[in-house]
Amino acid sequence: MATTADAPMYRLGLRMLGNETAKGLRVMWAHKAPLALGLAYVAMLYWVIQLFIGGGRLVGEVLAMTFVAFLGYVVLYIASLRMVSGVLEEMYTGTLEQSLLSPLRPWVASTGRLAAALVEGLVIAAIVAGFNLVILLAVQGVELSFRWSAVVPLAVTLVDIAGFVLLFGGMALVVNSVGAIIHVVQNVIMMLNGAFIPVFVFPDWLELAAKIVVPTTLGLDATRQILVAGAPLDNVWSSGTLPWAVVHAAVQLVVGWAAYQAAIRRGLREGRLGA
Repeated sequence: MATTADAPMYRLGLRMLGNETAKGLRVMWAHKAPLALGLAYVAMLYWVIQLFIGGGRLVGEVLAMTFVAFLGYVVLYIASLRMVSGVLEEMYTGTLEQSLLSPLRPWVASTGRLAAALVEGLVIAAIVAGFNLVILLAVQGVELSFRWSAVVPLAVTLVDIAGFVLLFGGMALVVNSVGAIIHVVQNVIMMLNGAFIPVFVFPDWLELAAKIVVPTTLGLDATRQILVAGAPLDNVWSSGTLPWAVVHAAVQLVVGWAAYQAAIRRGLREGRLGA
């Protein structure tokens, strides 16, 4: 049980979460030109690929089955880039090490950094969704309806993304070429998580590999079954898709958290977190 003496620490922790998130959004807004270019690239990429898949036309059925998965990829793409770039920037300027000298435990700072990256990814995904919905509504054959039961697999997907973001945040502290690695991995995820082609049309071996190896695939496939196929949450659970998504997200979060904390401890021990 928490004691009265622990209360100020909880308040400090919550304040750090809020400060980290606000700082991330201010930094994002301060770089408006790169932000606008990134938004244009992410939004147009979806339509270019869909035109290519449809042979020069937009196929409404494919759009309906891939749109939510693409938004999930956008969250992962932005959050992981912000996590890696933020960690590297603060490490090179020396502020990363200074942030760990507070009375709060290092994991609190890690949680704040993760929350900031996820909020940025969600904000960008919301903007992309608003832009793309205008086009989607103009395409025949696209029927989108929200069901509250989809919140469950979407939350699981966000946990999966959090683990991936932490994993690459930790890699950024120990691997010099992490920028090249993350772009390659992100491209693989984009092609295999259902953002452009539903995973059920893949060959059996590729579908299995995508669900086991690629983050977000299972959670977004469960979301597709609810929003597009109209499957009840009970059916998605009994089919095994959602339980395996929960397992995947839990393992991803544990591995990512362990990797990030190990990298922080190593950096502190070796003095690698300062300028």
